[in-house]
Amino acid sequence: MNEGLSTSLATAWQFVQAHGDVLDRARFAILAGQPVEGAPILPRVQQNPDGGWPAFWSDGASSLDGTCFQLFLLYGLSAPTLAADIPAALNFLIRAQSADGTWLEGPSTQTPDWLLPGSPGARAYLTANCAAMLADYQVAPDAVARAAGALEWSVDPHGRLPAPAVAHWLAARVLRTQGRTMAVRRLLDVVGRGFEGFGCEDLAWFGTCTRPGDRWNRRIAARLAALQNPDGSWADRSGEQPSPTLTVTAARVLMAAAPSEQTASAAAADDEADEA
Repeated sequence: MNEGLSTSLATAWQFVQAHGDVLDRARFAILAGQPVEGAPILPRVQQNPDGGWPAFWSDGASSLDGTCFQLFLLYGLSAPTLAADIPAALNFLIRAQSADGTWLEGPSTQTPDWLLPGSPGARAYLTANCAAMLADYQVAPDAVARAAGALEWSVDPHGRLPAPAVAHWLAARVLRTQGRTMAVRRLLDVVGRGFEGFGCEDLAWFGTCTRPGDRWNRRIAARLAALQNPDGSWADRSGEQPSPTLTVTAARVLMAAAPSEQTASAAAADDEADEA
């Protein structure tokens, strides 16, 4: 790992230890290969009996988006260190997949406009998000494959999904599991057009969907390192309160940018395939 990345990660660690909660510190400890203190770690939101978690807008009912977000935060924490039922949460996502491979939030008067079941953008975003989470946890490969097919079908001739940039990088994560290199390249070309305008939160989330050590991972890590605050933290926009949770996610991207020699060689080969 180069000296600049090491310094960024060291100052990020110090910030999270000083300002993060138990979950923030546990997430960073897993990244750093350190023992998790305060186990078992509780999620920030109570898990529902159906295995899902609510979103901020869902009035306590389980939502796909809320469940994906909690699974994202808990990724990497093993069962002995975590007071949550991860298999039940993953099964909540799997059960909710439609026959055509997509996901839609259930009907609710609380659902925000951008997640309404009739919206093509909501369908593309939720399908990419749910399938990416299943891929990250390495479960339900058939469900991921069906989602990849639905997502590829939704990409227009210009490489765009009917959804924001976040759906594009999540979909690229899903399609890569199926070896659909051309579709991945087209989606990331679209993401690249807005890359210079991304804030730290978008950069960090995008970075977690890249391959360790690939060109996107390295490019994002370089941008994040340049945007890091002197105290080791990251905030999404200038003047905002620094976020320990975002800081851990950004550190995850930086750490992936310095992979082992074997992983770096594999990423380089994949880069060549993406460019072919």
